[in-house]
Amino acid sequence: MTNNLYNNHLTDHANLTDAVTTDYTTNSSGATDPWMNLRSMRACSGDETKALPPVTKKVAWCWSSAHSDDDTGRWWPQGLSSTGTADGGDGAIQGKHVTAVAWHYKTYVQDPAADKEGCRTNNLLKLTFIDRDTAKYRHVLLAEPTSTSSSASNFKFVTGHAGGIVWYGNYIYVTDTSNGIRVFDINKLAKVDTYGSGVATYGISGGKSSACGYPYVLPQVHYYKQASPPPSGGCDKDAVSGVPDADSLCYAWLSLDKTGGSPFKLVTGEWFGDANGGRVVRYQLNPAGSATYPGLLNMSGGKTVIEDAYAATRYRGLQGGMTWTDDQGVLNFDFHKGCAIRPAVFSHTWAGDTRTPTACTSNNLSTGNWAVGTPQALSYWPKLGATQVDELWGLTEHVPGPARPVSIERGSSHLMSM
Repeated sequence: MTNNLYNNHLTDHANLTDAVTTDYTTNSSGATDPWMNLRSMRACSGDETKALPPVTKKVAWCWSSAHSDDDTGRWWPQGLSSTGTADGGDGAIQGKHVTAVAWHYKTYVQDPAADKEGCRTNNLLKLTFIDRDTAKYRHVLLAEPTSTSSSASNFKFVTGHAGGIVWYGNYIYVTDTSNGIRVFDINKLAKVDTYGSGVATYGISGGKSSACGYPYVLPQVHYYKQASPPPSGGCDKDAVSGVPDADSLCYAWLSLDKTGGSPFKLVTGEWFGDANGGRVVRYQLNPAGSATYPGLLNMSGGKTVIEDAYAATRYRGLQGGMTWTDDQGVLNFDFHKGCAIRPAVFSHTWAGDTRTPTACTSNNLSTGNWAVGTPQALSYWPKLGATQVDELWGLTEHVPGPARPVSIERGSSHLMSM
């Protein structure tokens, strides 16, 4: 379905390097438009760094203040992955060391009806590519072909929560909480015809493409849907009874498990707020060099193959989880827990932040969780070139107080490497 769209309609093809190095100072009409510029991560400072964990190595990045990326109440960063995860050889894809962050858009109850449609639709998704070598980044719209047939000739925006993403080879997996997992292909990144801060259209009309103002669009190429989605509200922490539905999963987060070597595993987990019992499931992935569906989920009888599943009966509020084997051959595991629960991160080798926890709504940022604000995804970056770095990256979705100066970690707020 995506091939026809990409080959015959989104024909201005682009690559990852284009997205993180091309600085558009004007919009598609040629008018000066600072909104189009590449933006730069900045070093966090002041209160933004007070809750960093007591570890030997730590680095904190915050979003640019340009266009309120660092304190927007509309966009919420959620999933985190990187070329370090995608390529264990040297941590680069297309020669670039890039971190990807997924965001969802938030509307407010008081918004006029006209401000809850189109490119302002609640839970609209975008992806941000951050070049770790230059700290520059660009937002890209995620898109879905409007037809499931091989003749798809148009696209629409994607909605969801994007609580977890995984970058593996050229594929970026994105959770669709109640329904399953979407897959996007960076080899099908394309530049649209009409872009700029004043553009509020999407898709192809009159032979011209647009993507809610963004210059690039990333099309979906696969969609794994579970046969029996949870009942309405079943993945909403405010509606959950505390007992997960036996016939369905809530896809809250994702990670890539490379322990034991290829074939690797795609790990997903559930989050039910303060309720225990979220499950962790590992799916089999086809090797990147597989003859059939390379880099995609292993299928048998038209269904994905589950390696194993676990119930986290002793834990609640899991926001992310991952495993890796370090250069000493030690198997590590880490889970992210919700704010105000000690420790915020716990693992095989590190107990996490053991300072007195502070509620997420507190303005006292000097104590509590290692993340300033609610911790989200975790991602492991093993190598930079030939150097083994064994970095653990984390992400936060917001911070306390009236402003939101921090959004990710080493990509939103803090990176820590152990």
